[in-house]
Formats: sequence, C-alpha cells, structure tokens
Amino acid sequence: MNQIKHNSQPTVSELRRERERTAMAAKIMSAARKMFVSDGYEAVTLRKVATAIEYSPAAIYQYFKDKESLVRAIIKADSQDLREYVVNCLEVEDPIDRLDEMARRYVNWAIEHPNHYRLMLVPPPVWAKQQDLPEAERAPMEQEALFALNAIVKEAIDLGILKEKYTNSTLVAATLWAGIHGTLLLEITVSAKVRAQLGGKDISFETRFETILEMFRDALLKDSTERPLGAKPL
Repeated sequence: MNQIKHNSQPTVSELRRERERTAMAAKIMSAARKMFVSDGYEAVTLRKVATAIEYSPAAIYQYFKDKESLVRAIIKADSQDLREYVVNCLEVEDPIDRLDEMARRYVNWAIEHPNHYRLMLVPPPVWAKQQDLPEAERAPMEQEALFALNAIVKEAIDLGILKEKYTNSTLVAATLWAGIHGTLLLEITVSAKVRAQLGGKDISFETRFETILEMFRDALLKDSTERPLGAKPL
C-alpha cells in the first residue's frame, strides 16, 4: 500500500535559522565589500573578514568556501539589487524619457552604494576570469546596461528623434554609458581635491551628471522643429 506523502512545512525554528543565516551572510558580504575596496583584493582574507565582524574564522566557511565565492556572491547580490532598482523605468513609454529615467536611477543607486558599484563594475582580477564561471554565476551588469540602452537608442532612431547621422545604436549607447560610468567613477574613486583640479572646485556630482545629459541632448537630438510630432527632449 502506497503511503501518502505530505509536503512538510518549515518549522518556526527552521525559519528562524534561515533568517539568521541570511542576515549573517549579508553581514559578511557588507564587511568584505568595504575591505576589498579599501585594502585591495589580494590583501583580504576570509580570516580578516571574520575578525572584522568578530566572528569565528572557522565558522565563516559555513557561508563561503573561499574568497572567490564570496566575491561572486557580493557581485551577484549587488547586480540584482541594481537591476530591480532600474527595471521599472523600462515601462516609460517615450524612449527619451525612459533613457533619462534609467540614467538617473542608475547613477542614484551608484552614488548611494559606492562600494557596491566599485566592486561590481571595477572588480578585482579574479572576476576578470568570469568567462570560466558557469553562466548562472556571471554578473555582467555592464552588458545588461548596454543592452537596455541600445534598445532605447534604437527605438529613438526608428522614431526619427535623433539626428540623421546617428544610425549606429550600439555605438551611441556605448558612448552614452561610458560618459555616465566615467562621471560616476570620477565621483566615487577620485578625491575631491583631484576632482577640483580636473573640473574646477565646488562642482557637484549633480552638475557633472546634468552636463553629461545636456551634452548628449545637444549632440544627439534633432531641433524641436525637426522632431516628429510627440517626440520629447531628453
């Protein structure tokens, strides 16, 4: 006689342990993220991370088997967080409004999470070997950003919003992303003193970012009298 199998529900204690495990993994990643950025990848060890959070060096291996798996977990988590923060803007109907909103969400997340962004987009040497990793463990956030930008730019070209000489959506998207990414890196990786030497003192990030958008508006978009009915400026 066959026995009826029931789906077992997790117990209260199991749910509590899972919450505690998730919280501890997040605590480990938070400490490691700061250390990777400040000390460099080679200088950081799991033992040093454990010491920083006053945790047993042996016990930390229950969460991450080695430093490389820790880096992968950090970048995967940060990529997903940024993805979720940006994705809603893709519902904006007008492609230029959508591009504007995407750029603003992207930079807002990066400015609020500078360590996350630096590690994710300027990763340690080990992450440069990500082609050796399984597809599911890669975190090509810059590729996703470029793909989304390219789709928006292509739509704008098809609608006749951009100047006629800009027909290569891939080139335009890559150039726009490079400008935004460079402005972010200038803000979060270069000291205020050096930034002042490069672009004048007392210039805020907001001013630099708005200048990038303005330069692209002026360079890419047709004059309002030339645009198709309904097309909006960036």
